Amino acid sequence: MDPGSIREVTERLASWCVRRDRGLARVEWDWVFARQEVVDRLKSLLGAVGISLVEIAMPPDQTAQEAVGGLMEKLASASGAVSITGLEWAFPESGSRLETLAALSFRRETLAAFPVRQIWWMPSTLVERFVVGVPDLDSWFQLRLHLTEMPARSADMARHAEGMQRPAVSVTEARSVARRFWDRLEAARAQNVPEDRIWSELAQPAVDALLAAGLEPEADDILARTSDARGALERQLEELVASRGPEDSDVLSLTSRLARLLWEQGDFAGAQRLHERVLDVTTRVLGEEHPDALTAMGSLAKTLWARGDIARARQLQELLLEVVTRVWGEENPATLTAMGNLAVALWAQGDVVGARRLQERVLGVTARVLGEEHLDTLASMNNLAATLRVQGDLDGARRMEERVLEARTRVLGKEHPDTLGSMNNLALTLFAQGDLDGARRIEERVLEATTRVLGEEHPNTLRSMHNLAGLLLKSGDREDALRLLNECLIGRRRVLGENHPDTVATAELLRRIETQAQAGQPSA
Repeated sequence: MDPGSIREVTERLASWCVRRDRGLARVEWDWVFARQEVVDRLKSLLGAVGISLVEIAMPPDQTAQEAVGGLMEKLASASGAVSITGLEWAFPESGSRLETLAALSFRRETLAAFPVRQIWWMPSTLVERFVVGVPDLDSWFQLRLHLTEMPARSADMARHAEGMQRPAVSVTEARSVARRFWDRLEAARAQNVPEDRIWSELAQPAVDALLAAGLEPEADDILARTSDARGALERQLEELVASRGPEDSDVLSLTSRLARLLWEQGDFAGAQRLHERVLDVTTRVLGEEHPDALTAMGSLAKTLWARGDIARARQLQELLLEVVTRVWGEENPATLTAMGNLAVALWAQGDVVGARRLQERVLGVTARVLGEEHLDTLASMNNLAATLRVQGDLDGARRMEERVLEARTRVLGKEHPDTLGSMNNLALTLFAQGDLDGARRIEERVLEATTRVLGEEHPNTLRSMHNLAGLLLKSGDREDALRLLNECLIGRRRVLGENHPDTVATAELLRRIETQAQAGQPSA
């Protein structure tokens, strides 16, 4: 067996657990997927001999006393063996890592006395500080291992292709780290903490954890809120390209991440350039059917859509749907996403009937396979509701939109961009039903929240501004409507460009209002 391999570490831990009924083992790790693979294999091996293995994740955002006290409580009620992770997150914001480690060291005899086998997982970045900072505690570890194996990319891609990729970090653990970012962001800025520190100490750990857990949309939300994220990723990408070359897999992964960030920030032109670069390399090097190439194709289509190039976006989406259906089958999540995106393109080009057929197929499968409150199911429901509204089924659209809004508020939070998008859609339906006051109240809340959360010139903020202006106009408030529309037009020209469909729509509405005013007609 190779030293540091998944197999070697697993078997040595299993042997140690069988020979002892209590004690501490420390495993230094470099790759979270490898760590989880060892835990999974160890559970199976120990279970075969009647020893249970319980996973304990130390939560972030606690004082040293709270973190250590919580761990003690869990160990007191545990039996068999425990796997302890999260040491890298379990440090107080106002203190240092040594505070938690010192609190652990102070109670090392109690820790060692628990009748349970303890496996402590420490990232390589923490081990030196641990050994130097609390040598007394480190001396109590009976077994010290270093897990160095890097998971094979081919095996990871095989799981992806089968639609069964397992997260390298649990969803619960990743969201716990992300919660630390959201809870501390505003306080850090109020205290004038430099943006580079916010990135390195709060944002980057949260983004890495979410990506490792397969939660890319939630990682993108954090990237969009961190002003230093773009500069940090661009510097990191430049260094990686210089050392590994433009076709390295990690370079392409980082390029895609930067492109998603630019998309979230509204820089669609910059995102398009990066996505085209990734698609060119992955298609040429890996082939059209490789998961990375398909992901790049979908990302580019989404960006083309955002830039208003609907025809080219539809061509890519039709190609993507054909390939993923052939490779993964009709009920794979990637196939359903491609089908839903194609439906949006059909809808934009006026083929509402064709869009509805696809949307109903997607919703039926996602609800059955993923569950009614899965985020993909809610997105499918949201898209179908918009089609129902256009076709005149306002009651059906409203019921569906209210259901999506309630679920997204509960699952994502009331100020998540997707939740705000649901509020915007409901406002449009209320407007179509003649409830101008209800629609205006919702749209005012959306505009206030998007301005604060996403920024004044984010495309979502500008869309909300345009919609609210239309409601104000219908309510007879021409002055405020014109003010908002002029602000919106300036922003859309700067962010989206003169010829983007959204920019054209705002300019056309302003022109119509001015023409009606000159003719002495009431606003439509």
